[in-house]
Amino acid sequence: MSKEFKTFEELVALMEKRGIKTDDQTVGVLKRESYYAVINGYKDPFLDKDAMRHSAEDVYLPGTTFRSIHDLFMFDRHLRQTVFPYLTSAEAIMKNAVVYAFCERNQELDAYLDRSSYCHAEDMLVPKAYRGNKVDEYSTNMATLLKVLNGKLTNQKKMRPFVRHYLHFYGKVPLWVLQNDLTFGNMAHFYQLQRRGVQNSACKLIGEIAGRDVRITPHDLLRAFDVLVGYRNICAHDERPYCAEVKGARFAKMLDLLCLILPESETNGMIGRMNSLFKDYKDRIVPDVLMRLVSAMSIRMRKPKDGDHLASAQS
Repeated sequence: MSKEFKTFEELVALMEKRGIKTDDQTVGVLKRESYYAVINGYKDPFLDKDAMRHSAEDVYLPGTTFRSIHDLFMFDRHLRQTVFPYLTSAEAIMKNAVVYAFCERNQELDAYLDRSSYCHAEDMLVPKAYRGNKVDEYSTNMATLLKVLNGKLTNQKKMRPFVRHYLHFYGKVPLWVLQNDLTFGNMAHFYQLQRRGVQNSACKLIGEIAGRDVRITPHDLLRAFDVLVGYRNICAHDERPYCAEVKGARFAKMLDLLCLILPESETNGMIGRMNSLFKDYKDRIVPDVLMRLVSAMSIRMRKPKDGDHLASAQS
């Protein structure tokens, strides 16, 4: 059955009917935000799962208020805004390190368009738990990557001005220029198809940037690409990071990977902003919901010293 349009007043009546207490601010919030985004997006921690076994409609826990659901909505929005700059910083570091390592070993300006510049199928880097057909995946990934790279140089309608400039004046576009037109996901596939020497060099460069006495392995960096690409897209598209799980990694694991990539100064800044965010919201979010939120994020926050990554949300 299709859903009928409802006015703001009708939406308030619907919430009251389902056990959500509204107030004189509710309509104002609904005028600014989508009912679907707030309620459907953030209702889960407030639902009475036992009661819903005997109901065809949502049933909310006693005492649930619209303000409480909206507070969780706003927390998640601020969470996106807090972490997104660090995700884009990590993206820049990872893309630049891989491109530099490739170009250092493949100095022809269009080497990235040559299949022979990449690894063989049996050498393609895959997650340690991978159990698929490596040859088939290699063939698919290589074909897709080369199609993307060539498309950046041939599609006149979508060609970026700086790409057109290099083609016009120099006839070729170096990879270190084209990287600005490649997505984080494009670069993840590019990295996976590199020879091990390029991957090791990229890892070494990122370790130098991070400034920590920790060796980053090619598998570590592959894991960082897999997880950070997903969370970057979640934050960019206004989806929910607090309860997200990307390739088996919840929010806390994503933060650990950021801490592996980013310089210590940025890591400390991120920790400070995360602490401030939890401090701002710890008295606004219902205690039971706050505990579920922390559990969903797999957070074990600690003070940022002696290599710890996060400070306590409950301290």
